[in-house]
Amino acid sequence: MEKKFIQNEIEKLITTGWITNSEGQEYLNKPEIINAINASTSPIKVNIFNALKLTPYDKAKVLILGQDPYPNPLDAHGLAFSSKNSVTPGSLKNIFIAIDNVYNSNLYKNKYNELTSWANQGVLLLNTSLTFEKKDDKKLQQQIQNYNFKLWKPFVNLIITKLLMRDKPFVMLLWGDKAQKIVEFNIKKLKNNLNENILILKSTHPSPLSVNRGGDFPTLAPEHFKECNKFLNSHNLKEITWGTL
Repeated sequence: MEKKFIQNEIEKLITTGWITNSEGQEYLNKPEIINAINASTSPIKVNIFNALKLTPYDKAKVLILGQDPYPNPLDAHGLAFSSKNSVTPGSLKNIFIAIDNVYNSNLYKNKYNELTSWANQGVLLLNTSLTFEKKDDKKLQQQIQNYNFKLWKPFVNLIITKLLMRDKPFVMLLWGDKAQKIVEFNIKKLKNNLNENILILKSTHPSPLSVNRGGDFPTLAPEHFKECNKFLNSHNLKEITWGTL
């Protein structure tokens, strides 16, 4: 049953252009990945690859790279920072505030937290770990999260490499050290094969912990959303309607 599920998911990712069948077998069809998918408490396994299923490779215009999926299964549904819950997670609250400050929108007040419309517009909302397994023990929880991050790293690197090599204008919004280091690693690895028509915008993470410690997300992010759309517009690509969900 597990093999059939992962093969079906691989075929969906082939359809959306992100991987070949051989890449699917190499990176996804292996016991440790299948075990992590089966053990995932958030998102549930049918939603794990949603980011890559909702935003096809040839339609992707922007990357927002998150970290772990939300621990609460009412939140996580396979899109970084997006939540199906009516309670707005702290990181998403700060993202909404930044957008509201630019576009005079009401994302935070509306309490609608699902970012599927961004994904449909070409925003790849990818986490660096695709699974989260809830544990009651804090030490064990951290060990599991670290394990999942390392487990998914080769596959995430594959996706980022494909974006960096693609011959299309692209924007990367990198929030926090982990996202920035992953992309920097792949840039160094590619060297001369890098697509030079990529705009990379960096800030600290939007988490309440980072913001409360003086992180620059509240000041930089509003400008970055505007810079992103300006870049897309300059390359005759449709802008992202950030302020409407």
